[in-house]
Amino acid sequence: MKSLRTIIGLAGLVIVAMATGASAAEAEGVPTFNTDVAPIIFNNCASCHRDGQVAPMSLTSYREARPWARAIKAKVVSREMPPWHADLRYGRFKNIRTLSQAEIDTIVAWADGGAPEGTAAAPALPDFPEGWASLERAPDVVVEMPLEVNLPAEGEIPYFTVWAENPFEEEQFIEAVQFRPGNAAVVHHAGGYSRPLPAGTRMGEKRAYTNGPLIPAPVPINENETADERRARAREQATDRGARGSELLLFYVPGGGFQQFPSGTAKRLDPDRYLSFSMHYNLTGKPETDRSALGFWLAPERPHHVVLTTSTTGQSRIVGGEKLVSADAAPDTERVPGPRVPVIPPNDGDWEITGIWPLKDDVTLYGLWPHMHLRGKDMTYVITYPDGREEIVLHVPKYDFNWQMVYDFEEPLKVPAGSTIKTVAHFDNSIRNRYNPAPDKEVYWGEQSWDEMFMIFTKYSVDKDELSQDKPSTEE
Repeated sequence: MKSLRTIIGLAGLVIVAMATGASAAEAEGVPTFNTDVAPIIFNNCASCHRDGQVAPMSLTSYREARPWARAIKAKVVSREMPPWHADLRYGRFKNIRTLSQAEIDTIVAWADGGAPEGTAAAPALPDFPEGWASLERAPDVVVEMPLEVNLPAEGEIPYFTVWAENPFEEEQFIEAVQFRPGNAAVVHHAGGYSRPLPAGTRMGEKRAYTNGPLIPAPVPINENETADERRARAREQATDRGARGSELLLFYVPGGGFQQFPSGTAKRLDPDRYLSFSMHYNLTGKPETDRSALGFWLAPERPHHVVLTTSTTGQSRIVGGEKLVSADAAPDTERVPGPRVPVIPPNDGDWEITGIWPLKDDVTLYGLWPHMHLRGKDMTYVITYPDGREEIVLHVPKYDFNWQMVYDFEEPLKVPAGSTIKTVAHFDNSIRNRYNPAPDKEVYWGEQSWDEMFMIFTKYSVDKDELSQDKPSTEE
């Protein structure tokens, strides 16, 4: 058995060797963690890669990062991390999350050079916001999910929506909104919505998923109503409400869940609607709970324009060169609930669909959120101007359902009437898609992750729809 003196001596030699190695690396020009790499990781990765957050490992110190050096190198070289899937050649976005080539080269040289720590002191971690965003005041109104969601330790649970009562008794305009996860370790992404009850439903309870908890949700008023009767109700509801259906308030991803609207604009909250939380959870290997919340900052003045966020891919759709026709459309009407979309065939690795949005009015675009599910492959957003000029404003060549991103323009984009906005998407229903649960099956359209969606939520305002600055009277 070695003596205590021998053990202490060996430990000292190890420390000296580590220090000598670090000094040698620095002398040879190898980047070190404390001087070169920590600032990159702390400012771009640690908002998610730290204790209590959704990322699978913490990277807030050399001791934590060193074992992952080669994995970090691989992820940044492939540009999988930080997650930002837009092609940098198109569009200018204010919320860009990506590393420069010089930063990537620094991480590569560090990993290839033995990932030394260095002799300098490590920089301090940034101050990560843990509560509500600072807008010179706390949110004016906070709405929590109406229940605490209990999550199992393991398994897979689908995306589901929890509905909540709207606290506002009259029309309100909000200048900013924040989604605050109750448990950041499990909330992978989420959406906050303002939406009317679907036609023919009332508020009740249903299972979030098979064997899941009971949650507040719309349930049929008449369970015996036929599908044709439900479609008729949907058409009637669409006519009554005009074009204003569900309204996306904001979309949350780790590291970003706050939205402040451009000066003079705001989101509108109608008192006859509900709020809803659309939740996608990551399970952690142990039972967890979550009760997320939405915070609202009320606009101090009536805005001149309302910001709308709607899916603009459903105006008309083209598959295989043929324009799709709604199953519910009457021959003499242009208002249809939506075109019938054919299923994605099995083993098709490049199935294409195009959405067309012809603009009858001048609009201002603020941002885009592409949304597909597990077979989503890529999406491109092209504006064709009245003079025939085309501009790609967003190209997502490697869509990833696990890291959905919202792309906010650096400057609002003015698009004149007579333009056409075209969205082209491809889906990979082949065995080459590692996320594909069943490449030998047809894929239908629906809310579950194993179904598919083709949506690009567009944040915009219609220039002519300028609000009167006189608040409407509530008197009879």
